[in-house]
Amino acid sequence: MTSTARGRLWALTATHAANDFYPGAVAALLPYFIARAGYSYAAAAGITLAATALSSVAQPAFGHLSDRYGLRWLSLAGLLCAGAGVALSGVAGHSYPLVLAVVALSGIGVAAYHPAATVEARLAGSGSSGAMSLFSVGGNVGTALAPSAVVLAVGRFGLPGTVLLALPALVLGAVYFSVARKGMFRRVAAPTKTAVATGQRDSWSSFAWLTAVLALWSIAYVGTTSFVALYSIARFGSTPSDASLALSVFPAAGAVGTLAGGWLADRLGRLAVIRSGYALAVLSVGAIVLAPSPAVVVVATGCVGVALFLPFSAQITLSHTYLPNRIGLASGVTLGLTLSLGGVVSPLLGALADAASVRTVFVLIGLLTAGGFALSFTLRERERVLAGYALP
Repeated sequence: MTSTARGRLWALTATHAANDFYPGAVAALLPYFIARAGYSYAAAAGITLAATALSSVAQPAFGHLSDRYGLRWLSLAGLLCAGAGVALSGVAGHSYPLVLAVVALSGIGVAAYHPAATVEARLAGSGSSGAMSLFSVGGNVGTALAPSAVVLAVGRFGLPGTVLLALPALVLGAVYFSVARKGMFRRVAAPTKTAVATGQRDSWSSFAWLTAVLALWSIAYVGTTSFVALYSIARFGSTPSDASLALSVFPAAGAVGTLAGGWLADRLGRLAVIRSGYALAVLSVGAIVLAPSPAVVVVATGCVGVALFLPFSAQITLSHTYLPNRIGLASGVTLGLTLSLGGVVSPLLGALADAASVRTVFVLIGLLTAGGFALSFTLRERERVLAGYALP
C-alpha cells in the first residue's frame, strides 16, 4: 500500500467514525426529547424509525447510483447531511414533524455515505480484508463515542446544544477533503467491461446465499444487544447498572473481533474466518444460556462480540467479489437491508420473551448462529478484482 493510499484509508476510517457517530447520537438523544420536549415513548420510537428505516432502504439505491454514475462525492456529501440533520434536531425539538424530517435527512446522509466510502476504502486497501476491518472499526468507535458527546453537548446546553454535534462531520470531513481533493477516485473504465474482461461476472446466487448468512448475523447481533442486559436482570436479579456492563463490553469486543478478523482473513482466507466466527458464536451464545452467574454472562457476551465481528469485514469484501460490477450495490445491501432485518425481527424476539423467557430468546439466537455456520458452507471464494475503478 502506498503512503497516499494509506493516508486516504486512515482519513476514510476517521470519516466512518464521524458518520456512524450520528445514528448513535440519535439513540442517545431520545431521553432528552422525552424529558425536555415532552415526547411520548411512541413518539421517540418514531424518531428511531425515521433515522434507521429510511436509511436501510436507501443504502442499496445509493450503491446503485455510485456504481452507475461514479458519484465519488457521495461519501463526503452524505457525512455532511448526517451531521446537519442531527445538529438541527434539537433546535427543532418542539416541532415533532420537523424533528422527523431532519432526523430522516441524517439517516439519508448515513445511507449515502456507506456505499461510496466502502468502495473507496476497498480501493485504498487493494481489496484486503485487513484494510476493510480498519475502515469498519472506525464505525464502531464513532457509535461508542456518541452517548458521551450527547451528554456533554445537550446536558450542558439543552436541546439547542445539538448544533455542537455537527463538529465531527465538519472537522473530519475537512480532513478527508484535504487528503482526497487532489486525487479523488476516478473511473477508468465502465465496471462491466473491466470485470468481464478479467472473467468476472456477477454471481447473484452466491450473493443471495451470503445475504442469507448476513440476515442471520443481523438477528443475532440485534438480539444480543437488545436482550443481554434484560437476561441478567431476569435470571440473576442484577440491577440495571450492573446488567448494562455487558452492553459496554459487547461493542468493545466487536471492535477487537473486526480488526482480528480482517488480519486473519488476509492470512487464512475469508471462508475460514467466516466459518470460525459463526462456530465460536454458537459456543459463546451457549455460554450465555448456561451461565451460572452474571459475571459469566459478561464474559460470554464479550466472546459473542468477538465471534460475530470476526467475519464482518470478510463478508463485506466477499460480497464485492460476488458482484464485481456492482460493488456499491453490494455494499448497500450488506450494510443496509440485511442489517435492518434484525431491527424488524426484534419485536418478535420480544414477544417470545414475553411468552416464554429471555433465556429462550438466547436459545433461539444460538440456533440462528448455528444456521449461519451451516449456510457459510454454501459460500465460495472468488478472486479480488477492483473493477472499473482505480487510484490516481
